[in-house]
Parts: sequence; C-alpha cells; structure tokens
Amino acid sequence: MGDEVDLEALMASLSPAELQALVDEMAADPDDVHIPASVRTAYRCEKEPTGDLNRDSLINCINEIALNTPDKEEKVKFEPGMKRGKVYVPKYNEEELAAMAKKAETEEAVRLDPDEEAALASATLDDIMALADILNTNPQDFVMEAYADPLQYFEPDPPNETKPEEVLEKIKNNDSDLKDVCLNNVPGITEKMMCDIFEALRNNDKLTKFSAVNCDITDFAVATLCGALEQNSSLKSLNVENNRISPDHLGDLFESIASPNNGLLELRVAAQTQESMGYRVEGRIAEAILKNPRLMKVGMTIEFKEIAERVSRHLISNMDKIRIKRLNDGVAPGAGVKWTAARTLD
Repeated sequence: MGDEVDLEALMASLSPAELQALVDEMAADPDDVHIPASVRTAYRCEKEPTGDLNRDSLINCINEIALNTPDKEEKVKFEPGMKRGKVYVPKYNEEELAAMAKKAETEEAVRLDPDEEAALASATLDDIMALADILNTNPQDFVMEAYADPLQYFEPDPPNETKPEEVLEKIKNNDSDLKDVCLNNVPGITEKMMCDIFEALRNNDKLTKFSAVNCDITDFAVATLCGALEQNSSLKSLNVENNRISPDHLGDLFESIASPNNGLLELRVAAQTQESMGYRVEGRIAEAILKNPRLMKVGMTIEFKEIAERVSRHLISNMDKIRIKRLNDGVAPGAGVKWTAARTLD
C-alpha cells in the first residue's frame, strides 16, 4: 500500500544520537513492567566503570568535596536576635480578628490586680496551702480558680406553667388528647393534690408518659402511686427523680410495676434525698426487676456491682425479647408495616 510508512527506511535515516534519544523517550516509563528496570528511565551513564564499591573511599571523597567547597557569602552578617530578610506578617480576616480581640478581653478580665499578681508569683508552696486552708479549698483548685476563665452565661429555662388542677381534671375525665404530663419543677403541689393525681391514674387508659421531677413527692404519695400502677396498663414511662422518696418505698414502687396488669417500660427514680439505699433495698429492687418481663429502662444509682450486672443483663434480655417478637411478627424495626420476604432466584 502506497500510504504506509516504511519504518525501516525512516529509522535508517536517523543518526545514532537521534535514534538513542527516540529510544530513551519511548522507554522512559518507570511504571512499565514489560521492559527491564535498567531501561525504564531516559538516563544513560556514559562513564567507564571504576570497579567494586569502596565505602571508605566514597566517604573520604564526599568529605573532601565538602571541605573544599567554599561557603556562600552572607549578604547580611549573622547577629544573635536579629531577623534577616523579610519578616512574615500573618494576615487575618474579620472573624479571626474578632476572635482574637475577644480572647484578649477575656484574658484581661481574669487577670488579678498587679499587687495580687506579684504576691501570688512570689508565694511559696506553704503560703498557697495556707491561703487554700483559709478558703477551705484544695491548693491546686485555688490556683486554677484564680486564673479560671469566666463562666459562660446561659438563659434559665422558662418556668413550668402546667397547672396541677387542670392535669388532675383531664386524668379523671380520661381525656384522649392527654398523652404526656410534665409537672417538673412546679412549685406548691400539695401532698393531697399529688395523691389525687396518682389515684386518678388507676382508671386512666390514655396517658402514656408522666414526669414529676423535683416536686417534693413523699412516701405517702408514692404509696398511692404503687396502688394505681398495679392496675394501670397504658402508662409506659414514669419519672419521679429528685424527690423525697425513701429507699423502702422505692422498693415498693418496683414491686408494684412487676404486676402483670402494669405496662411500664421506663422508670426513673434517681437523685432522691437518700441516695445510698444499702444492699438489702438494692437486692429487693433487683429481685422485683428480675420478675418484670417488660421493663427496659431504669434510671437510678446502684452502689453494688453484682446487683448492677444482674439488673443490666435482665434489661438487655427484655429488649431482646421484644425485638425478637417484633421480627417474628413480621415487622421491620421502626417500620410498623408487614415485612415482605426478599425474592430469590427460584
């Protein structure tokens, strides 16, 4: 064919140097595994071999070259503490400048008076310990508090405006719209009012969550609550933390929710007036929890490790039972619809 190029004639017209350059350019691929490693680069050493490697001779040659090479002349003579050349000046945007200014103001605000700074800097360990003893604090905490950052202010939560009288009326009427009751931090709830609310829970089948934190609930009101929980199956979550419930009445509360008529899944009773309940009461609470096949969450402080492990294993077992039952019923987790089996090749 007339259009084909005769490569042999083309290569014959090239000089040896041009042909070598062409080969070097085509072979200079360090990642090409199809050619030898010696020709994967365009570099070709034309020097004659000098023989076997002599390490001592090589080191002596390098040292000789280093000693004979003159130092570069310095344009600016070195002086200790003096910067030579252009000094780097960092550039900041507006946000960074504002953050730096705020940090400087904070550092200035937490600084002590000059006299106090000088006295604290020259104070010995005995002096600091004496000051800490006067202030009734730890010496290390005293120094950290002296230079502590100012506390960040957070707006307080708005007061709870829930009216117990309206809650009681709705619970008694079994209001279908009342699903969640929160009486947390409501002041002035009398013991009689709390007992009436707990008694109204006995016949209510609409309420699912009840919370009364920091309401000064007493043992007498809890006794009423225990009787109501034995007949209430709709309530799923109960929170009575930070009240004045004694350890024995907490045991009665856990025994009442072990009733087969009760449907409680979560109970929180931490931070009572008497936090340390003792092994007898904790063992009693643990026995009641182990008899409860529904309870999944418990909020309380358990002092003894053996009791805590028993309770933890039982709660995990209750969760697993519910999960397995849900899967056996054909309901996917979190879906609430019937599960459809995956298609197979058959």
